[in-house]
Amino acid sequence: MEAPVVKNVRLFRGEETILNILTEYKKSKLSVKEFCFQNNIASATFHNWKKKYSRRSVKSARPVGFAALQITQPVTSEPALFAEVNGIKIYQWVTGAYLKELLS
Repeated sequence: MEAPVVKNVRLFRGEETILNILTEYKKSKLSVKEFCFQNNIASATFHNWKKKYSRRSVKSARPVGFAALQITQPVTSEPALFAEVNGIKIYQWVTGAYLKELLS
């Protein structure tokens, strides 16, 4: 009977999870090799995480989700200028053909 083939399964770990793993590593006082073996993490992956996330902490992780956005129009005393042709000021959108007629 043949031994079953074990495939390496790629796990996606989010930023917060990675930061928690790095925190656990610091608390464990184990070598990187021992920690990675116990947690089934490739040492190269672990070193990449350390390099990428070394300056971050769990609190500084980007929040997940959407933020409310409120857009306000600036308050001005006069309307916005669209174009000025030969001293004529136009305050609303007009076609290019209309501007061309003004020039002729």
